[in-house]
Amino acid sequence: MDDPFAEPADTREAILGAAFRALCAHGYADLTISRIGEEFDKSPSLVYHHYDGKDELLVDLLEFLLDGFEASISSGAFDLSPRDRIDAYISATLDPESVDDAHAPDGRFMTAIVELRAQAATDDAYRDHFDRSDRVFGAFLEAAVRDAATDREATESLDATADREATESLDAEEVAATLQTFATGGMLRWATTADRDWVAPSRAGIDRYLQTALPRVESGGSA
Repeated sequence: MDDPFAEPADTREAILGAAFRALCAHGYADLTISRIGEEFDKSPSLVYHHYDGKDELLVDLLEFLLDGFEASISSGAFDLSPRDRIDAYISATLDPESVDDAHAPDGRFMTAIVELRAQAATDDAYRDHFDRSDRVFGAFLEAAVRDAATDREATESLDATADREATESLDAEEVAATLQTFATGGMLRWATTADRDWVAPSRAGIDRYLQTALPRVESGGSA
């Protein structure tokens, strides 16, 4: 994952960049304002001037990155097919080191995200952020699922269409929520274990689920 703060536009972005690098290097538990200051090319005292503590700074970092993701969606920056968008999300959460993309989260950052998400159990600011984050990624997945269903409709045979119509339809929101919940669990498992033998069968299970679910999704709206 390339440093998204390689060319900061202002002091805030420079501080957030320092926090990003320090977080990836040390993790949440060992992160201090002093260590963030070591990654900052200006006076470390500026960090204390802008933020009361590391949690306020890290929540701002998370919000900044999420704002960037939302802007990328709005600008159409994801030049992938709908199914590839789903697969990229699943890969990034279940096995981030397998994703060869300069903009995708790497293992260190994904582990840090798991640490930060754990803080939401007792910290309202983190909880508010992850509530928002889940809504944003949920909407991203729901749109990809609905678009993937449309693509499937355009290519499947008439017999397959008839089979699908004879089966109870699914809501794109339901499929997206299932994928998001599975991926969140996979992200936790990836960050907290050394064994990776579960990744391949998990991916196979998700693919099998999608093969069954996508043809049943009402692409035009809720079922």
